[in-house]
Parts: sequence; structure tokens; C-alpha cells
Amino acid sequence: MKHMKQLIIITILAIVMTACGNSTTSDEEVSISLTITDQTSDTTISDEDFTVQSGTTLQTILEDNYEVEVSDDGFLTAIEDYQQDTEENIFWTYEANGEIVNEGIADYQVEDEDHITFDLHEVE
Repeated sequence: MKHMKQLIIITILAIVMTACGNSTTSDEEVSISLTITDQTSDTTISDEDFTVQSGTTLQTILEDNYEVEVSDDGFLTAIEDYQQDTEENIFWTYEANGEIVNEGIADYQVEDEDHITFDLHEVE
């Protein structure tokens, strides 16, 4: 009986320690730069630096700082009333550190020193 109690206590402690060790939240802050342009009218919409929590998504940053529209699958469709136009093949695309990103803004988590560029332009 004594061994059974010890086994139960050890099992409970192992579960509690495992649960505490799997925390994915981070208090680390990261700095990013964000540039938003409309290539169809040669307009810079925004060029700003942000400090955010590590693991923050681009969607969160945009929604917290701009008027945006996002599709159900997490892709940007408008920023500050600059709309993409699918009939004219004008779309929002974005790059992180000079490389095109092919995932929705809801999935992209920023990293320290990221330079993010959003461009509204005609895709041929």
C-alpha cells in the first residue's frame, strides 16, 4: 500500500512537471521592420519599425496597427483600403528578408530583425 501511494505521488509530480515544462509562451521581444507599398501607383503606404513578442504572427501585427482584410485561409486582401483586384491580376504579396513567403500571414511568426515587405502589384 505504501508503494502504491509513492507511485501515485511520483506519477502526479511527473505530470505536473511535464505540463510546466511545455510552456510555449515567451516574454522575449523581437524587433522587425515593416514596409507596405502599392506598386500599381508607386505609393509607400507605411514604413515602420515594431517591437513585438516573439512568436507574434504578421496577421496580429497588421490587425493591431492597420485596417486590414484577411481571407478565410489567412491571406491578405486589403491594407488601409488598398484592395487586391483578382480580375486585374493585382495581388498582395510579401517577402521576409528578401525572400517571397508562400504562407498566409496568420501562420508566419516574426523573428528578430525580420524585414517584412508587403507589395500590391500586378502578377503576370
